Amino acid sequence: MPDPGTKDELGHVCVLLVEDELLIRALLAEELRGTGFLVVEAENADEAWRYLEAGGKADLVFSDIMMPGSMNGLELIRRVRARYPRLKTIITSANPGPANISELGVFIPKPYRLEAAANAARASLGL
Repeated sequence: MPDPGTKDELGHVCVLLVEDELLIRALLAEELRGTGFLVVEAENADEAWRYLEAGGKADLVFSDIMMPGSMNGLELIRRVRARYPRLKTIITSANPGPANISELGVFIPKPYRLEAAANAARASLGL
């Protein structure tokens, strides 16, 4: 199976940020970039999955649960874990999600502080 995770030519670690709320996505992307991550933004799970399947690079998938499209964030994370098990995952939502959500990745409830989300990304990647 292909492994989309690798640092870019400059040694940056890549976060695939999946969030349908533009303001939240823009603010978190800015915070992540400010802490040294390369960030690829996707507005829904379908777009994120197409990116990965096309050979896009990522080391961490940071995804909201609820969003429009043919799949939600939980389905995206399930697919990522099955096909790309090396990728780290963070899931976020204003709702608690299923009881077994911790099996799919780190869960961060909304609302969250941007700095705390960036710290969780760093911790998930062992940085």
